Amino acid sequence: MEIREMDLKNYCSLTRNRFEIDPERDAEWYFGNRKVNEELIKRIRNDFLVRGVPKCGILGRFGFGKTHTLCHLKYLFQSNVNDYPAVPFTMRIAPYDEGIAETSGWQYIHGKMLDAIGERFLREVVRDFDKLPETRRGELSSEMMKIFKFGDENLKTSLSNLLSAYFLREVKSTLAAWQWLKADKITKATDLGDVGVKKTLETGGDMLNVILNIGNLVRKVRKTGIVFLMDEAQALNEVKKRRRNEIHDAFLQLAEPYNADVGFVIAYFGTGQQQIPDVFSKPDDILSRLGVSQSNIQEAIKDLKDLIKTKDDLRKFIDNVLNGLIDKEKARKLINQKGLSGKVKPQQLPFTEEALDRIAQVLYQKEPNRNPRMIINTLATLSAEAYQKGKAENKYILATREFVDPLIKDL
Repeated sequence: MEIREMDLKNYCSLTRNRFEIDPERDAEWYFGNRKVNEELIKRIRNDFLVRGVPKCGILGRFGFGKTHTLCHLKYLFQSNVNDYPAVPFTMRIAPYDEGIAETSGWQYIHGKMLDAIGERFLREVVRDFDKLPETRRGELSSEMMKIFKFGDENLKTSLSNLLSAYFLREVKSTLAAWQWLKADKITKATDLGDVGVKKTLETGGDMLNVILNIGNLVRKVRKTGIVFLMDEAQALNEVKKRRRNEIHDAFLQLAEPYNADVGFVIAYFGTGQQQIPDVFSKPDDILSRLGVSQSNIQEAIKDLKDLIKTKDDLRKFIDNVLNGLIDKEKARKLINQKGLSGKVKPQQLPFTEEALDRIAQVLYQKEPNRNPRMIINTLATLSAEAYQKGKAENKYILATREFVDPLIKDL
């Protein structure tokens, strides 16, 4: 195939159409300083032993890999249940705007948690509970209520009746059930009354008790907890005094030792521990339940700033990215076909070793450039430049040091 006929995927021997890392698709990968990952994993494993479920967080500026880290955790939970016994649900807290009723308060966050759980999972859990030998002795709702630990009797009765009526068998519509679960205005309240729903969810505490009881149900059926991987939590900086108490109290209840079934890993934008929203970090009652204080908060909230701490870290990150994106066998064939042997390594195509050293040197000079997003974007841009030039000249253009130098001088 002539160079002018190649697309970027063939030119760079990529495993995908574009030079990119997708947080969900590539969740198995974890690039950068292994110590950061190891410390986070150690905290999570300790949380399973001490708190029943993970209760911790991560912190980092835009581009530092917070979303990818959460996706990596999701991958670990799903692929190794023995070491990570919790069902993960991903969600974004942002956007949060107290100027709009629908996007503020604990009810808004509670609704996102339920959306993350979803109807399919909730139905699976209810049906699996119904199949347990010990639940066959009595009515399903009565047996379910026995395992619920949170809320008053009316709440536990209402929740068990609603789950039994709407999620055991297929029904025409679950709209009323979801409206009740989310504490929304119920369009047909008579439907709920007919199945034994005696209480509406009036407070943030009521809403959280529903989530905690769902956690109890999952623990009974699957012998695991559930964990919410909460991205974009810097939105909580927008919480004003009117909503502060209910949101702080909800996180406090999640952090309490008696909740061993519903966990969270919460991700914030920022540099330094002072960026953690006050609604979560002040006063210290939430932190103390996570086993830390303001002085050692980094034990529970891991800062990703050290993900690429040294120039060697940055260079290794580049190598890891290229190794993940390039089809090495395909690259070897292309190198042989185009007479590039000895000039470039298959796992680095289209970059020469000297070019990659220079890219790492330039990126490391300025602290804002030492983050995964900037590094990947730089590699993608330089690959595209080499491809465009090669296509125009109908010959393979390597990204040599001489080629990349004028393109990165202003980074």
